[in-house]
Amino acid sequence: MKIGLFGGSFNPVHCTHIDVANGVMNRLGLDKVLFVPAGNPYHKEQGEMLSAALRYELVEKAVQDFDGLEVSDIDISVEGPTYTIDTLREAERRYPGVELYFLMGQDSLEAFTGWKDWQHIPRVGNVVAVSRAAADHGIMAGELVKIFPDLEQTADNRWTLPGGKSIYIIEDFDFVISSTLVREEWKKGRDISKLVPKSVVESMAQHKAELAEYWI
Repeated sequence: MKIGLFGGSFNPVHCTHIDVANGVMNRLGLDKVLFVPAGNPYHKEQGEMLSAALRYELVEKAVQDFDGLEVSDIDISVEGPTYTIDTLREAERRYPGVELYFLMGQDSLEAFTGWKDWQHIPRVGNVVAVSRAAADHGIMAGELVKIFPDLEQTADNRWTLPGGKSIYIIEDFDFVISSTLVREEWKKGRDISKLVPKSVVESMAQHKAELAEYWI
């Protein structure tokens, strides 16, 4: 069985998150993708960060109508900062014998060597770096070679580490929507129904007062 882990703050989750998860799942033949909302990500400012419980609920609503997409409490169940390597190891414990795939964006790849125990990440799970276009694909491929000099390219979008897992670059996703855009549009009282799934719009309306406490 192959499971993708899609980590992020999801503040809030939006349609591009769903598109990326579905796209990677289909292209790599994954059995499912688990959205893993961060509990207390050490590298994020907490100013406009919704509570972990509310972000989890919004993701839960977002994925409920999509086969193969689920939400996991791996990170929000941990007190204190959350780190990718710990998330992968906990997933390894929860799902023994499963092949893990960790999804990340280009900005994350660029900061990869600053992460806790980053060298061990592609030895616990496969890494899937998502790019916007062919140009970004080339930039990210060059970055990979710098980070892992012993990488061997085995396909157009796949590299392998000796004794380790594979690293993939999946391109051509539309990143016009962002969580920042959703927050800004919501604060202006504008329609966000084309930015987030319908179920998320409805849930955000129910939690309007709580959202206003964070998004001021």
